[in-house]
Amino acid sequence: MMASNPFSSRYLEPGAIPFCFRDKQTLEVLAQRFGQWQHRQSSSLRLAIVGPHGSGKSTLMSHLSRRLDCPLVVLHSSTSKWNNLQLVMQSARKQRLFLVDGYEQLPLWGQVLLLARSKLHRISLGVTAHRLPRAFELLWETRVDSKVETYVIERLLREVSPQVQSALMESEAWKVSRSKRGANLRESLFDMYDWWRDTVDGNSRSR
Repeated sequence: MMASNPFSSRYLEPGAIPFCFRDKQTLEVLAQRFGQWQHRQSSSLRLAIVGPHGSGKSTLMSHLSRRLDCPLVVLHSSTSKWNNLQLVMQSARKQRLFLVDGYEQLPLWGQVLLLARSKLHRISLGVTAHRLPRAFELLWETRVDSKVETYVIERLLREVSPQVQSALMESEAWKVSRSKRGANLRESLFDMYDWWRDTVDGNSRSR
């Protein structure tokens, strides 16, 4: 049995679990779209990862940042849009390729400013957003289905028996959470923290 609750935030932060691709797509193929641009010195590229909250956008962007060895700025809704803009503009200096997680956290005029700067200095941009931003091409659309759910649960619970995995996915708590959360798988996983504490840890202590 795992030493700690697998639904703790440290196990669910972006990049902690490898991204689950649909079909035959791979991280290498997505990275190549940026790599192809690097040989063109006279233009830049703007690509977006699009999808709802909790569907894996930040995880995929984190993997891309490491694969491409380029800066990634993570913007937060709890931070002022002015501070987010300052962070982006400072980090984008002298970069040829730059990734932004949470593009929509920039004010509209800040987005315009970033696009103008990227065009002027031929900086390629990769961003995450809930909808495809104007002037960007779609790199990947994240969505959650039963395959993704099973994959994530198996990764989180790989150190426990298949019976525990099945018990979780067949539990009323999981069904209620998935019905409530919809496309937001991350929030459903956070919901299962209490299920694990009460069911798995609780049974272990009672023995």
